[in-house]
Amino acid sequence: MMKLTVWGGAGEHGRSAYLLSGNRVLLLLDCGVMKEGTGVYPIIQPEQVPQLNAVFLSHAHEDHSVAIPLLYRLGYQGEVWTTRETAAQLTAYFASWREYTERVGEKLPYREEDQRAIRYRFLEEEAKRLTWFDALPGVKVMWGRSGHLMGSVWLLVEAEGKRIFYSGDYTSESLLLEDDNPSLADTSSAMLLDLAIVDAAYGTDAHSQADRLMQLEQTIQSTLQSGGKVLLPVPAVGRGQEMILWASRNWGHIPIVTEAPLIEGMKRLLCRSEWLRSTDSDQGMKSELELLLSQNNWIVPGSDAERKSWLDKQGASLWFVTDGMMQSDLAQWYYHRFSRDSRNLVLLTGHVSNGTFGQRLLQHPEDYGDCSVMKIRYKVHQGLADVRQMITAIPAQHTVLVHADKAETDRLRVRLVEELTDPQIHIHSISVGEEVHF
Repeated sequence: MMKLTVWGGAGEHGRSAYLLSGNRVLLLLDCGVMKEGTGVYPIIQPEQVPQLNAVFLSHAHEDHSVAIPLLYRLGYQGEVWTTRETAAQLTAYFASWREYTERVGEKLPYREEDQRAIRYRFLEEEAKRLTWFDALPGVKVMWGRSGHLMGSVWLLVEAEGKRIFYSGDYTSESLLLEDDNPSLADTSSAMLLDLAIVDAAYGTDAHSQADRLMQLEQTIQSTLQSGGKVLLPVPAVGRGQEMILWASRNWGHIPIVTEAPLIEGMKRLLCRSEWLRSTDSDQGMKSELELLLSQNNWIVPGSDAERKSWLDKQGASLWFVTDGMMQSDLAQWYYHRFSRDSRNLVLLTGHVSNGTFGQRLLQHPEDYGDCSVMKIRYKVHQGLADVRQMITAIPAQHTVLVHADKAETDRLRVRLVEELTDPQIHIHSISVGEEVHF
């Protein structure tokens, strides 16, 4: 018998951390934070940290990664298994989290030397994707691209006679990034997996990416036709590059103002083409990105003075700024200038945590300015149809729905259980601190 203990990430959106414990192994899948208040960390059990055999990291986003230095502070001596691209991104995420904690007046629970102590092992240098390999004695691992972020992966783990699937953050609908269908993995398909931890961030939302893109396009077009500007706060890596590509396809004829880190992320994609989606067209994704970066309608301001100048000059236009929750000084600088014109729109497209500036704008936009504030999701996670497809393709005796608040995973579980025909399959909607034995 093995056990899953949720240190974070189930029944909530953030601080993903899933402990797998058996008789001989103790493994941790991700160790992130939640950007609420002064910062929320996983409910790590300190006495177990020195006993961990390995930590596996699905991707670099802060809600999966930024508490890893805390493990070393608490005595972890092992390695972090991830991709080389994920490890390369972490420095920026650690720095961003440090800035956030300083801004809210909180001290980090770890030191810089704990961050420097992290020892990485790279999945792609150990084995090709969709291939089993021995990560440590008694533990086999397989990985595949998850389509969520450059460097992001899902994981299959085999230990003590059990097989566990962890989706990480997963999407099969990325415009830019390729995903490896987990059903293609050699999982001895005649047998059920023992446990699956599945990204269900969008709960019962059954909309496809195409549905969301149509809604986004109509909303943006309406603002542009009125002569307004659209502010799009996005993460520096991931959804930001996706949306820049999509916007350029739809509105390449109008000015698009983009902060430098987003362009740098696009350039980095060109150097990591193994993560890009393959296309059927003569113009591959890499060629399209190269053409996109060479176009002369891009505006990349280098200072506040340049930003102000361009704001004064431009009419209908798109403005991409880093920080999807609008916590940064720069995102708020943009907002206060956009808010002076009722024709303008601030369009939030991802998760916005409680207590953040973005959340306050959504709840009480009239308290801050005259422009409109809306949220329309751009899909980078799974909803009802996606989760249904995943648990059908790779069924497990126990499936744990994660990355959404408890009420939403409860509703999703009810929908999925109604469709079940196999009495061996159990679907769980649980919360932090709870366990599943398998």
